[in-house]
Amino acid sequence: MENHLYEQLAAQLADQIRNGAIAIGERLPSIRQLAKREGVSIATVMSALSQLEQQGWVEARPKSGYYAIRQAQPTLDMPTIMRSASRPVVATTSQLVMDVQRNGFRSDAINFSRATPAFDFPIAKHLQQTYSRLARTGKHLGVGYSEPEGAFELRQQIARHAVDAGVAASPDSIVTTIGSLNAMGLCLQALTQPGDLVAVESPCYYGILQLIESCGLRAIEIPVHPETGMSLEALKLAMEQWPIAAVLSVSSFSNPLGCSIPDDRKRALVALLEQYEVPLIEDDIYGDLYFGERRTHAIKAFDTQGWVLLCSSLSKTIDPQLRVGWVLAGRYFEEVLYRKFVNLVAAPLLPQLVCADILGHGIYERHLRLARETYRQRCERLVDLATESFPSVTKISRPQGGIGAWFELPKAINTTELYHYAKDRDVLIAPGEMFSINKQFRHCFRISYAHRWTPEREDAIRRLGGWVSDRVNANSPATAL
Repeated sequence: MENHLYEQLAAQLADQIRNGAIAIGERLPSIRQLAKREGVSIATVMSALSQLEQQGWVEARPKSGYYAIRQAQPTLDMPTIMRSASRPVVATTSQLVMDVQRNGFRSDAINFSRATPAFDFPIAKHLQQTYSRLARTGKHLGVGYSEPEGAFELRQQIARHAVDAGVAASPDSIVTTIGSLNAMGLCLQALTQPGDLVAVESPCYYGILQLIESCGLRAIEIPVHPETGMSLEALKLAMEQWPIAAVLSVSSFSNPLGCSIPDDRKRALVALLEQYEVPLIEDDIYGDLYFGERRTHAIKAFDTQGWVLLCSSLSKTIDPQLRVGWVLAGRYFEEVLYRKFVNLVAAPLLPQLVCADILGHGIYERHLRLARETYRQRCERLVDLATESFPSVTKISRPQGGIGAWFELPKAINTTELYHYAKDRDVLIAPGEMFSINKQFRHCFRISYAHRWTPEREDAIRRLGGWVSDRVNANSPATAL
């Protein structure tokens, strides 16, 4: 916990310097004053100031104290994603996805490619203790299969938590699953037949594209605005022209951009679904990781006719190893429940009971408050590092939540080649072509900022920026690589 305190204090002071609340050349409060003001130990303050000094925000002057020394640089521009919708194509995913996945487990590389949450929060200890306690005392073995819908205790807590997203649900309207992607897969099976056409965001999380391929579906890509999410205008045109069987959306803090559809546009999206009688599968897996003052509503919050199937899990907020997800399937509840039974029969009971316990005792909410602020700070640090290290032609998204950011480079730069070049030098990124069935983002890549910034990780970003600068300057990435 002490580590998080000094990181939070360092980020808070950096924000004040960045925003001009502490002027360049101004002396910071003394170590004792900061410790008293923030209610932390002197050791925490010293660690925070040391980190700021390493990052170049302050300098220590003998017998005088710490002074702000760095003017925040103009930040990089936002990406320019919006374009017209694609034509329907059969969804296919490349071997590149599996290469990125396999290399993501390398222990000898600096990994920015995997969108996994940090596990350095206090909830890790609570989770281990809860597993141990329930494994000793809970009744989860010798009871046969659990009920098809999933453990009632978990569904009850999910229903209570859904209120935060503006969704009124009963435990009986929820089906538990093996993670959010499994939930989306069950929904696709319930809604479509092989050869059907579905609409997806562009860029789109590659796991969703793999699901679509596994179901034998065609897909049409709907462009995304880097701040307001899926273009409703482009979606409406696609619905008018094509027989779309379902829409898929990561509506809050999308992967890979980190953008969120505003509530008024979510309401308009639901009206569009009702008009054309097209269901929407909503992945709300990042919804709890907002950086603003309040949680955004889920699209499901505006759904009164059951057209929206809301999927989520604890994989991005706590740990993917839990393998606990769920779906609020609306009018398609029975179809999704049947698909779960056919695919799984039932999910393991112990992880569900552990998650129910974590959700039901206030531990999760405390964790989320810490995680949101920590990820916001780590995102700010990524933007600072990118501004310092990448050429000015680079564009980077400004996530409103979640754990990933999107980089856009000049179109002459092939980021799949950059991925292989960086991988050989023990730095891992997620190349942009994985996020499209049309491979239209070969000049982009995704970086995950969830994990703690160490000197090694910061140096890896600087090296990556240098490799990009070399290619931009050479204007011939193929030759450079």
